[in-house]
Amino acid sequence: MDLQPLKQRAAARIDQAAAALDRLALAIHDHPELGYEERFASLALADYIAEQGLPITRGAGGVETAFVSETKNGSGPTVAICSEYDALPGIGHGCGHNLIATSGVGAYLGVAAVTTELKGCVRLIGTPAEEGGAGKVRLHAAGVFDGVDAAMMFHPADADVLDPLMVALRVLQIEFRGKAAHAAASPYAGVNALDALMLGWGAMSALRQLVRSDSRIHGIITDGGQASNIIPERAAAKIVVRAADPSYLGDLRRRVLACFEGAATATGCELRYEWGEAMDMVTTNQPMATAFFENARGLGRELGSRRAGETSGSTDMGNISSVIPSIHPFLSVSDDRVPWHSREFAAAARTPRALETMHVAAKALAFTAIDLLGRPELLKQAKAAFTPARAK
Repeated sequence: MDLQPLKQRAAARIDQAAAALDRLALAIHDHPELGYEERFASLALADYIAEQGLPITRGAGGVETAFVSETKNGSGPTVAICSEYDALPGIGHGCGHNLIATSGVGAYLGVAAVTTELKGCVRLIGTPAEEGGAGKVRLHAAGVFDGVDAAMMFHPADADVLDPLMVALRVLQIEFRGKAAHAAASPYAGVNALDALMLGWGAMSALRQLVRSDSRIHGIITDGGQASNIIPERAAAKIVVRAADPSYLGDLRRRVLACFEGAATATGCELRYEWGEAMDMVTTNQPMATAFFENARGLGRELGSRRAGETSGSTDMGNISSVIPSIHPFLSVSDDRVPWHSREFAAAARTPRALETMHVAAKALAFTAIDLLGRPELLKQAKAAFTPARAK
């Protein structure tokens, strides 16, 4: 089957929607919302999809700000396209999720325009809370990804990268409990929870010199006491531990926790902790990635390999890639090396260059979905190359 005419029609549909997609991307950028609070973005995107005459399910998987739209023709495989739209506290769209949101919608419109000539289904999934909350994990548990044969999305970046290294992650919530006392009159009557936290933090900082280059340990203090003249009876922190190797991640978790266990012993404070949010390493499906590469190259973007020794954070798309053949390529929105999660990247995410990149991403994703639906051998290769993650 010659898929080129279908791709041309899909591209024409995306071009037709380009101005509306630009307006959506800029509006979402102007209204940054944290994870699970993306009411403006979710409503704007879902309303636009409904206006195009496509079905929409709001509150998908029991998550208020999630949505699903699905277009199918007979029996066949299901390809999912993911849209993210949450922002960062204090920074706004410093990770470009406004562009991820509209690229997904654009790709979906493109494929939906030609599904009558394909067998199968394309499913757009609005996935909240990537920056914190692991929205895709929650949606997967609720069955929103059930029946999906392949999943995809793009991420804005400062380089075009086909297979970025996005590592596994675990979040550690730390709390120390001590005893309050007057910091000047009777400090000897107190037990300083902040001292315990800082002692553990110092040990953790020393550990960071000794970890592998593809691993990261970082965090913030969320409670350092209530007043400077009171010995802090409570101190708390949120720590993130990342590594490319799952077994090494387990070792790092033990070593990080030991830093704070030792501090509890040294200060006489009570340590309370909880391991929370977990993200898997992104596993790029190579047959799907090759198809995306060829489609992006046809659109004028040549995706390269990951940079040696450089990691690119973590994402809940990694959890999806552990259970479904997936891709998560990068396309640059800037000519300069602009770091993610910065005000500079937030500014870059609303430029004409960024919007044009979003159009390219929408088309490349749509073309790759058409390949998967229209070339049974490609999906067969993708499944053959896929190894599900072992149960943890």
